[in-house]
Amino acid sequence: MNKLQPLLSSLADQPFQDIRKLRGSYHFPRFELSFIKMQGSPGANPASIASVKIALPDSQLPERFLQTAECKLAVADFLIRRFRHGIDRFAQQNRGKEGSGSFNTIALSQKMLIRDSVLFDDEAVYLRFIISLPAKGQGGGVFDAEQAWIMLGRELTAIVDATFFYQHYDQQTRTLLQQFVDVQKTRAEIIQFIQQQALVAFIANDAKLPRHSGVDDRPSLSGLVKTFQSPASLQIAIPLSNGRSITGMGIKEGITCITGGGYHGKSTLMQAILAGVYAHIPGDGREYVVTREDAFFIRAEEGRSIRDVDISPFISDLPNGLKTDCFSSDNASGSTSQAANIVEAIESGSRLLLFDEDTCAPNFLVRDELIKKILDATQEPIKPLYSTVRSLWKKQRVSMIFVVGGLGYFLQKADTCLLMDNYRCDDITAKVRDRLGAIAEEDTPLPDFSASRRLAIDNFDPAYINRRLDKTLAKRIKDLRNAPRQLEYGMDLVNLDTVAQIAEAPQILAIGYCLLALRAQLKRLGDKPETIRFWIDWLEDEINKHGLDILKPDYPGTLSMPRKYELAAAINRIRSLRIVQE
Repeated sequence: MNKLQPLLSSLADQPFQDIRKLRGSYHFPRFELSFIKMQGSPGANPASIASVKIALPDSQLPERFLQTAECKLAVADFLIRRFRHGIDRFAQQNRGKEGSGSFNTIALSQKMLIRDSVLFDDEAVYLRFIISLPAKGQGGGVFDAEQAWIMLGRELTAIVDATFFYQHYDQQTRTLLQQFVDVQKTRAEIIQFIQQQALVAFIANDAKLPRHSGVDDRPSLSGLVKTFQSPASLQIAIPLSNGRSITGMGIKEGITCITGGGYHGKSTLMQAILAGVYAHIPGDGREYVVTREDAFFIRAEEGRSIRDVDISPFISDLPNGLKTDCFSSDNASGSTSQAANIVEAIESGSRLLLFDEDTCAPNFLVRDELIKKILDATQEPIKPLYSTVRSLWKKQRVSMIFVVGGLGYFLQKADTCLLMDNYRCDDITAKVRDRLGAIAEEDTPLPDFSASRRLAIDNFDPAYINRRLDKTLAKRIKDLRNAPRQLEYGMDLVNLDTVAQIAEAPQILAIGYCLLALRAQLKRLGDKPETIRFWIDWLEDEINKHGLDILKPDYPGTLSMPRKYELAAAINRIRSLRIVQE
C-alpha cells in the first residue's frame, strides 16, 4: 500500500497507457492486490484484471466449509456474489471518461458453477475481478490518479473487508453462507441416490419452478406461484446424512411424456429439469431439482452447419442421391438438424435427451394417418422419431423426456405419463394405458452411435484474417457483447443460441479456450486421430484435475466451466470442422 500510492501519484495526468507500469503486487494491511492484465485505453473492453489475496487464517472462514470440492465450490460462488454486492454497496461506478473508473465481476447466473474467478490453495483465497481504472481530460484522456486512489485505497478495501472476513459477517450473512454449502452437500447426496435408483431426475416438493420471464432466470415474483408437489405414486424420500430426508418426484429411466393444456406448466417443468444439471443458489426455488448430468436438450435448428454425421437412422434416400450415412450441410433443415443433434448428443456420451414439441420439427417427430394417405412411404425420406423411440431406449439405453400438447402419439410410447394441470403434476400413466392400450413397442435397427467421428489434426485454427485492413491476428477468441451466445473463434462465428443448457456468457468464452487447448493437443498427438468423445472427456478430466487456468485465457478470472456436452455442441457447429474420413 505504501508503494502503490506514490506510484499512482507519479502517473497523475500522464498518458493513460502509462498505467501499465502498475502491473505487479501491492500489500495492504489485510490483503494483497495484484494487477494481472492492464487495459490500453479508457473504457476498454475487456478492461484490466486484478486479484486480491487473503490469507485463510485471517479470513477465519470455517474449515468445515473447505473440506470437499462441493463445499469449496459453494464458498467460491458465495464470495464472488458477495464481492459483487460489495461493489454495488461501496463503489462509485463510471466516474471517469468513457465509463472508466469502475469495478466489475463476470456475469453471474442463478447457477453455482466452477469459475476461475475464486481460487483456493492451502494458505489463501484469491479473487480475480474486472477493474477499469479512471481517466479524465480531452482526446485519449490522462490517468486520474486521485480517483484511482479512492477506488483502491477506500472502496476496494471496504469491498474486501465485507467479502472475505467471516468475523465481520452478521448472522444473516453467516446463515446464507451455510445455505450455499448445504445446497451443494444435499445435491451431492441426491445425485448419488438417483444414480443408485436408476432415476433420471428428481424434483423436490415445494420447489418454485416458474421464472421471472423468458429472458430473466430469476424466480417469479408473482404471489400466485404454486410450488411443486409430487404425485403420490411417484413420490420418493431420499435419506440424507444429517438424519433428515427430502421428498419429491423421481422420474425413472425410460420414456417420459409431460402433457397438459397450454399455459399449465409443461414447459416450465421441462425448463426446470434441463436446468437441473447445475446447482442453483439459495432462494432460486430450484435448489433441489436435480437432473442426471448427461441430460441434453434437443431441438430443430434450421441453418446450422453439419459435418459428416450419420443421420440415416432417421433420414435416408434424399433426392438427388444425397447420402445420409455421412451427411454434411451448411444450411440444415429443421428435420436434418434435429436428427444430427440427436446423433451428436449420443455420440458425446449423453443418454438422456429432452424434447419440447414447440421447438421440434413436426415432420421429424411423427407422420399422421392423413399424410400417409397422401404421401406414399417411398416419397418420404424421414423416418419419424416416433418410430425409433422404444428402440433407442431398449437397445442403447437412451432415456427421453418429451413435452407434448398436441402430439398424443408419444403417449403410446411412454413408460411414465405426467399431466400438468394449472401447475399441478399428476401421474396419468394408468389412465393413458387404459385408454390407449399397452406401450407400442417397435424393433427398429439402429447403428452403433458410439463409433463416433474422429477429429482431423488441423482443426480449431484461432487465426483471424482482417481482409479490410490486410492484417492477420494469431488468435481471436471473444464472445459478442450484443450476442452473448455467439463465439468468435478465428474465422468462425459459432452460434450457440439454441444450445439451451448454457447458463452464462463466461461459459461461451471458456468454450473458445477449450477449442484452443484441444488444437494444441491435437497437434501433439496428430498421428493418431481420436473421436470427439475422446477429446471432450480428456479435456474435462484435465480441467477437473488442474482447474480452468490450464486453458491459459488472455484474461484470467473471466471463465465459467462449460459441460462437455456444450463443448461438443460447439465443435459440431463450427463451419470449418474437419472430420477424418476412414
